[in-house]
Amino acid sequence: MVKPQVALDIDFGKRTWTLRNIHEYDASGVIILEQGRFGLCAELAMYLFEKIKPLLNGRYEVKFAMASETGFFSSDLSNHIVLLLVDKSDRQVYLIDPSFHKYARKKDLAEYQVTNFQDSLSFVKDKSHDVSFGVDQAIPLYIKNDSLLSFSVTSVDGKFDKDNFILVISAIQRFKFAGRDIVVIGRRNKEFEDFQDKKLLNQLLTEGEITTLFNKLKSWIERV
Repeated sequence: MVKPQVALDIDFGKRTWTLRNIHEYDASGVIILEQGRFGLCAELAMYLFEKIKPLLNGRYEVKFAMASETGFFSSDLSNHIVLLLVDKSDRQVYLIDPSFHKYARKKDLAEYQVTNFQDSLSFVKDKSHDVSFGVDQAIPLYIKNDSLLSFSVTSVDGKFDKDNFILVISAIQRFKFAGRDIVVIGRRNKEFEDFQDKKLLNQLLTEGEITTLFNKLKSWIERV
């Protein structure tokens, strides 16, 4: 998210926000992971699919699925992406979650509830470089020390315009379900607002990462 080419667009009229150039592809149209191993859950699922596809030999039907997961993504509105493999010989269903390094028969993973099935992911099919969300919705970014960091663009007491919007980095511990805002930066009734939970930030990010993150968020604020 903090790479130079990634930009934030906010559409106050439609109450949406978009990260531009967050997805990258190679010359063959395959998703590129950061350092070859990090990415959003949808990117990890697509990357894994491309890697295992030659090994399936037509025996397995593959589906992308939205799923809730009791550790971090417990909401029915979760947009966490996993892979489902259906063995055509016995209809056994296997779930693969590359974000959490889990692979097992779906019936043995009680912590997952699958809510939606897709044959492909539209952003990859369209080779889209962007990802969009509604106001107050969050995008998961990073997992460390059993905490999930997320980024969101939020309204202020229901108001969402150039004088009332907040960029938020929040942290939620596994199985806690109530997150803590560790970075808050934006405008409230035209007044600039800037807050950080330094103790928790220092547990989750290095000093250099914190500086890079704040510089990115401030650059976005200045362009709105």
